[in-house]
Amino acid sequence: MNGLGSSLAKLIALATGAVLGVLLSRLYEQARSAQVEEQFQRDKARYAQGLSPVERQRENQGEQAL
Repeated sequence: MNGLGSSLAKLIALATGAVLGVLLSRLYEQARSAQVEEQFQRDKARYAQGLSPVERQRENQGEQAL
C-alpha cells in the first residue's frame, strides 16, 4: 500500500506540474501576443507617416555604440 500511495502522490504531483506549466505558458503567450500586436500597430502607424519603426532605430544605435 505504501508503494501505491507513493506512486499516486508522484503521479498527482506530475500532473499538477504539467497543468501549471500549460497555464503559465498560455498566460505568457497571451501577454507576448498582445505586446507584439501593440508593436505592430505602432510600426504600422509610423510607416504610414513615412517613419521607420522605433525598435530598429534602437538596435542600430546599440550597434553603433559598440
